[in-house]
Amino acid sequence: MSRIEIKGKKLAIDNFTQTDGLPSNVVAGCVIKDDTIYAGTSKGLGILPIHNLLTQQKFINKKVVINSVTVGGKEIFDLNQEIKGQTPDNTITFDLSFPDYISQGMIKFKYKVEGLTDEWQISNSSKIMFNSIPPGKYTFKVFGLGYNGKRSYTFSSIAFEIKPKFWQTWWFKFFIIIMGCSLIFVVVTIYFQRKRNKKLETLYYEKKIAELELQAIKAQINPHFIYNCLNSIQFLLYKKDYVETENYLNIFAQMIRKTLHYSEKTFMQIKEEIEYLSLYLNMEKLRLKDQFDYTITRSKKTDENWMIPSLLIQPFVENAIKHGVSGLKDRKGNIRITFDYTDSLLCITIEDNGVGIEKRPESAKANSFGVKLSQKRIETFRQLFETDITLELNNLSEKDGKQGTQIKLYMTPYENQNTSLHH
Repeated sequence: MSRIEIKGKKLAIDNFTQTDGLPSNVVAGCVIKDDTIYAGTSKGLGILPIHNLLTQQKFINKKVVINSVTVGGKEIFDLNQEIKGQTPDNTITFDLSFPDYISQGMIKFKYKVEGLTDEWQISNSSKIMFNSIPPGKYTFKVFGLGYNGKRSYTFSSIAFEIKPKFWQTWWFKFFIIIMGCSLIFVVVTIYFQRKRNKKLETLYYEKKIAELELQAIKAQINPHFIYNCLNSIQFLLYKKDYVETENYLNIFAQMIRKTLHYSEKTFMQIKEEIEYLSLYLNMEKLRLKDQFDYTITRSKKTDENWMIPSLLIQPFVENAIKHGVSGLKDRKGNIRITFDYTDSLLCITIEDNGVGIEKRPESAKANSFGVKLSQKRIETFRQLFETDITLELNNLSEKDGKQGTQIKLYMTPYENQNTSLHH
C-alpha cells in the first residue's frame, strides 16, 4: 500500500508493508474513515491508524555488525587490533551482518572505502571484497538497508592499512631518484672531464710542438748570426787589418758567450737585452768603420727588470744595419732603439735613417732570413704563452719627409724573473 503526495512538481511516496502492520502485502482494497485505514488483504482485514503510519521512523535503530576481516588469506575476528596487510597480498574481505529482523532477510549494504573512492556502492551480499588495493591507510564505512529502503541510523566503520613492499616506499623511491640523479651527474661529469682532458691533452701537445718549434727557430738564428760575424772577420783579414780583427774577435767572443747563454733562455731582462744589443752594435760599428751611430734609450715608465722574449730584437737591428745604413753614401747612418711603456703595453722601436723599404732591392725585402725567423718566433710566442706580440713596419720616407725604416714591437711585459718556457 502506497501513499503518494504531490508537492508542486515533486512526488513524495511512502510505502507500507507487513512490517507496518498489514496482515499481508497483497492488498485488495482499502477504505479511509476518520483517522483509520481499513485494508482488505489476502490474509484478512487490517486496521491501521493513519497517524501511526505517518509518524513511523525514517531509520532503522540498528547498526551493521562487522563480524570479521580477511586480509592476506588470514581471517581476523579481534577487530580491536590493527588491521594490516601487505602488497602483494592486498585483497581484503569484510564479513557483515545487519540484525534487522523486521526486514525478514530483505537487507542490503551501502558501503565505501575512504581513501580509495568517494562513491557509495550497494551490495546484497554480506561479504564485501576488495582486490589489489594499493598501499595506504583506509577506512571502510557501511550502512545497513532494510525494508522499504530504510537505512541504519548510523554507519559502522573500521580502519585498515595496506603496507607497501620496500620498493614501494617513499624513501626507497627517493633513494632511487637520488641514485639516478647521482648517476646522471657522474656520467655528465665523466663526459665533460674526458672532454676537458682531451682538450687539455690537445693543448699540451700543441704547446709541446710550439716549444720544439721555438727551439728549432732559435737553433736556426744562432748559426745565421755566427755565419754573418765570421764573414765580417774574413773581410777584415782579407784587408789585412789585424788590429781591428783582434778587437773584433774579442767582441765576437763576448757575443758568442752571451748568445749561447741567452739562447738557452726563453725570456731575458730588458737591461740584459740592452747590454746585448750594445755589444752587437759596437761590433758592427767597428766592422763598418763608424758608418753609423746608434742610441738605445729606456723611458722612466719602463722597468729594466721586466722580461721579454730572448734574442727577439737582434735580427731586426741586424736588418737595419745590413739593408738600411750600411750602403749610405750621402749621409752617416743612425740607428735608434727605444723601450717605452704606454697604454699597458711595452713598445720597442727600431728605427734607421736608411734608404727605406720601398727603395730596397726585392731580394733584400724578401730574403731577410733573420727577420723571417723572428716573425715565426712571434707567432710561436703568441701560441705558447697566450700573449699578443704585434709587429708594425713603417716606411719613414712617407712620413714628414723623413727617410728610413721604423719597426715597432708591442707586447705585454712579464714581471716574473723566473718565467720559463715550461711555465
